[in-house]
Amino acid sequence: MSFDPDARPAVPFTADQLADELERLIISNTWTPGAKLPSERQLAEQYRLSRPTVREGLRRIQERGLIVAQPGRGSFVRETRPTDGSVSVEMATRRKQVTARELARARQMLESETAALAAENRTDLELRQMQNLLERFDSANDISQEISFDLAFHEAIVIASRNVVMQLMFGSIRSLTQGFMLRSLTDRTVRGAGAPIHHTILEAIRHQDAETARDAMRAHLLVAESHYGEDIDQPMDDMLRRWASQVPLAPEILGEP
Repeated sequence: MSFDPDARPAVPFTADQLADELERLIISNTWTPGAKLPSERQLAEQYRLSRPTVREGLRRIQERGLIVAQPGRGSFVRETRPTDGSVSVEMATRRKQVTARELARARQMLESETAALAAENRTDLELRQMQNLLERFDSANDISQEISFDLAFHEAIVIASRNVVMQLMFGSIRSLTQGFMLRSLTDRTVRGAGAPIHHTILEAIRHQDAETARDAMRAHLLVAESHYGEDIDQPMDDMLRRWASQVPLAPEILGEP
């Protein structure tokens, strides 16, 4: 690969900054799976670094599962699969491997069952917490508050399920779920169809009716598939960036600078 001299940083990178920059190039498909990275010497010249610093940066992205080093040949972009444990949800999203429909389907399967389990296992304290969060969601006066209380309400249900594996699964898609809520709550039609179902879910959990809780949660999460239009099959990263541009606080909500 030949480097653009104009791309050089104004000041030398640290090893961490080099690792982040190389990760960016890989995730953006500037270097595709199987591609050979520039040599240590080329990287050192491009980023004005010492060879030991370059080696440390390469070691760090190797630990992230992005490259594989072959002695005598160099470093190559690693072919990864979501099932091999080395790919985070965030990384797959940034590589445009996750669509809105895929996230919606995953949430339907996961959260429908956690709602049913929450109906069976919730405590009175947990029920009061859900009620409080839903009231605060309903009375919120800006999008950032709505997203915060919406996410907390869904998370409270997952916690009340008492299933640690499901809690971990929810945690792995928490940031994507937050972005999904940004898309839904800034769309008046989607919000109008989906938000009222929160109350049906809560009442089912209150009455410890697992079947109704499961069905209500599934109906709530099906709204995206029926109302997102063309967005439903778009990469999540593209969809969220497009909708985030319409909301002043969205970069902060999505964890961007």
